Amino acid sequence: MTIQSLGYVGIAAPDPTAWAEYARNVIGLAVEPGEPEGPARYRLRMDQHPFRMWLTEAPTGGLTVIGWEVRDPAAIDETTVRLKEAGVEVSVGTDEECQDRQVARMVHFTGPLGIRTELFCGRRLAPGRFVSPLGVDFVTGEQGLGHVVMKTPHVQEAVDFYCDVLGFRLSDTADYPWGTFHFLGCNPRHHSIAFIRSYKNEGTHHILCEVTSPEEVGRALDRTREHDVKLMATLGKHANDGMFSFYMTSPAGFGIEIGAGGVQVDESTWVSRVYTADIWGHHPVD
Repeated sequence: MTIQSLGYVGIAAPDPTAWAEYARNVIGLAVEPGEPEGPARYRLRMDQHPFRMWLTEAPTGGLTVIGWEVRDPAAIDETTVRLKEAGVEVSVGTDEECQDRQVARMVHFTGPLGIRTELFCGRRLAPGRFVSPLGVDFVTGEQGLGHVVMKTPHVQEAVDFYCDVLGFRLSDTADYPWGTFHFLGCNPRHHSIAFIRSYKNEGTHHILCEVTSPEEVGRALDRTREHDVKLMATLGKHANDGMFSFYMTSPAGFGIEIGAGGVQVDESTWVSRVYTADIWGHHPVD
């Protein structure tokens, strides 16, 4: 596996300021202003990285960039060869783009759902430690920022691309009455990206921000009431990744999952299975 973790994401929002306030007051991320001349209105920190997310203004909310961290320049070269062999056009990140992402080297291409997908190495870490405005600790490190789940009518093509070209594993599948999810991993986190079939629209389903304890999940749930944030799904526990979590609707329309206790995968013993229900909860909220 040359890809190590989900490094960062770019988020489009009709009202970036409202999303930044939500990130600070509900999720507990640290919010910093973007560069005056750059497209990023805000940058969001959750650990020692200079930022894990950034916000740009657009009419429709969702992910605009997915950035995957690789171990070193050789891993970028190796993956670039595989991409080109698969007929994917790969571009080298400019000095300005690398400076903006705070990385030593980066390449990019158009991935599933037409999303700009970046591979980078040599991330420059922030000189100061991360301090959440709400005292929240997030689970990142070798597991990356969390996971993203995307909706598309072309699920199998997306899964094949990530597994066959980028080298992800199929952690497992969840066949629910409302849709089938395919969960893909690249490190001990159960999944860093997943895809669900959707014929109505294509785009972002949700982003996971994992916290360190069930109590932090409960406090976040209380904050949804305090700030009048609509829930997408009630508190529950997933059968496949063991996550104790709930889902809420972000100001850009897609979901944020706040969870704790996700299982870690041992590649040498892991067996992919098909799940048909959660252990409990996670009931959709109309």
